[in-house]
Amino acid sequence: MLPEVRSFTLDSSDTAPSGAAEALNGDGVVCLRRAFDDSWLSMIETGIADAVGGASADVDVVHRDGDEGSFSFSSGAWNSVEGFRSFIFDSRLPDLVWSLLNTTELVLFYDFLLIKEARSDTALTPWHQDHSYYPIDGVKVVNSWVALDDIPVESALRFLAGSHRAQTLYRAVDFDDPAAEYRHARTELPLPQIETDASEILVAPLMAGDMLVWWSYTLHCAPGNRLPSRRAAFSVNWVGDDVVYNAKPALDTYREASLQIGQPIICAKFPLVRGGETAMGRHE
Repeated sequence: MLPEVRSFTLDSSDTAPSGAAEALNGDGVVCLRRAFDDSWLSMIETGIADAVGGASADVDVVHRDGDEGSFSFSSGAWNSVEGFRSFIFDSRLPDLVWSLLNTTELVLFYDFLLIKEARSDTALTPWHQDHSYYPIDGVKVVNSWVALDDIPVESALRFLAGSHRAQTLYRAVDFDDPAAEYRHARTELPLPQIETDASEILVAPLMAGDMLVWWSYTLHCAPGNRLPSRRAAFSVNWVGDDVVYNAKPALDTYREASLQIGQPIICAKFPLVRGGETAMGRHE
């Protein structure tokens, strides 16, 4: 049995509990239990229906041979999907993240929806680190990952505890074929071999409404969904005040033509949400 990600149960406060930031900094990941109630999850579900119905320009549905179920994903849809936008800017999400990040500014990087339908057995997520895919420099980059369904151990994310600390950048992995070369191949180190039963691996079973937060350098993976129920999550990625653009090859989701190398990424596509005079959100 793998040890679980350290978790902290939230109350009505918009600030993460004492000890949560220490866990995040120590392990590279932390779980915030009961982060969002059913009303906010329903808001996201409304956004999913709109996104799949055509409101998002970037939706992919993949059905692999041999799987009963498909898996779907959408990226960077907050500007066109009202449900996603409302959750990102009007819930307590940015305040919770800001309380963990030790930054004077909090900038929205992008949102990401991932749905693994029942019996999408081969829809696994290989070991990788998020930062490998980004055209940015800096370490204050986190993913806030909200479970929309109960996610038991069998389909839960796994994390290599402490793998963020060295800030080593590893080569990006092609999710469709981990043995293939990723389309935006760069010169980073190849991923190390990770034993699937190693004692430093943490697993993250979740209830709907729980949220994981992890650093972009943290190595993580997830199995396919062999269960008879959906496994869905909505994640929002954020950057802090040390992040600048480096223009390295990356998907359009993470790029903006108007940005200059070495400058902060704050712009219309990556808006300032907390910490500045023009910050967006419910506290503006």
